[in-house]
Amino acid sequence: MRKALALVVCGAVAALIGCADDDTGASLRGKPGASNRGAGAGSGETTAGSEAAPSSAENACAAVQPPTTLADATDARDVRIAGSAVYYQAGAKVFRVLKDGTKKKELYTSPNLVRSYVDKTAMVLIETTPESTEATIRVVQAIVPEDKDGQPAPEPAFPDFPTAADGALPGVTAATDFNAAGTRVFASDEKSFYLLADTGDGDTIFQVKKKNPNVRTALAQSANVITNPQIASGAVWYVRDQQRIFKVALGDEENGIEQGEPTEVFGIGYASCSLAVNERAAFCSVGSAVERRDLTGANPTTILDAQQSKTQALFGATIARDGALFVRSAAPDEKVKHVIRALESSGDAVEESFVACGRGMVTDLAVDGTSVVWTEEGAGVFLAPR
Repeated sequence: MRKALALVVCGAVAALIGCADDDTGASLRGKPGASNRGAGAGSGETTAGSEAAPSSAENACAAVQPPTTLADATDARDVRIAGSAVYYQAGAKVFRVLKDGTKKKELYTSPNLVRSYVDKTAMVLIETTPESTEATIRVVQAIVPEDKDGQPAPEPAFPDFPTAADGALPGVTAATDFNAAGTRVFASDEKSFYLLADTGDGDTIFQVKKKNPNVRTALAQSANVITNPQIASGAVWYVRDQQRIFKVALGDEENGIEQGEPTEVFGIGYASCSLAVNERAAFCSVGSAVERRDLTGANPTTILDAQQSKTQALFGATIARDGALFVRSAAPDEKVKHVIRALESSGDAVEESFVACGRGMVTDLAVDGTSVVWTEEGAGVFLAPR
């Protein structure tokens, strides 16, 4: 049910020409919303007998410091930041390494491991067995420091987790009928984590209790593809069919707020939307541009397009964090390969800078208040300052 075919058809390159005939929103092509800051990505004047001048991308990348290599695992994935540590999966193992590259530790290993997710209070593992494709959810609670002399223990700099004891794996488990290969955790809060699962009824988003993963609430479901699920502004947001953006307001039992129903916020018919949402706006990376809308879907604006950008690298998956967007490239620039852009608003203009340049394909990305961490195809895990 996780549709590799759909991803191929409606990939980042196809976003340039659109992958559906149904236009449910006004096209933004040709309506840039940011000022042109000089020469574009392809600039580099030449004269007879002279070498080509560096492109704007090469000039900008020259000032970018090389990242810190945290791990050389060529199959690294599922990267997360929790406190001062970075967590990632490589093969059948989950590792922790500090941001400075020290104190690497293997946290968990199992031949059944499919996906992983770590936050400050729990490690969630999606597992299966050779006999079945169905997912088992394993939740391992972080070690809580003991109070001393009646005084609360200080919060640890990063979470640590119990290991296997006497051959028994740590944590509690819950069996499911989900397809393990199409199931992953995408977000969490203090009491729950949020799961996108490949079920017999289609793609389904669940809220799952950390203390008891058998307690699951279905928030949204579709017979078609769900992508880019995330939590922002008190709701779970997601993209259905690559082009239709929905949200589900989260309930709050303590304050008597009921769980909402899935509501379509807006749609676009000319490209696939790689969605990022913050407390003020929703953004679509559409390959050739990044677009902004109000949280109601109104006032669409192109904040940066390929003609204005310093690089020809197509816009790919995007993360919104602390008022900024972090955008990994969907295809490489001829001069500077793959990049990670940072976009920050300054009045009506958008300031574009590079977090990383000259990279291979970025396969996963995590951001906190001080760092950007990513996994790179066939290369490992890397960190750069924001």
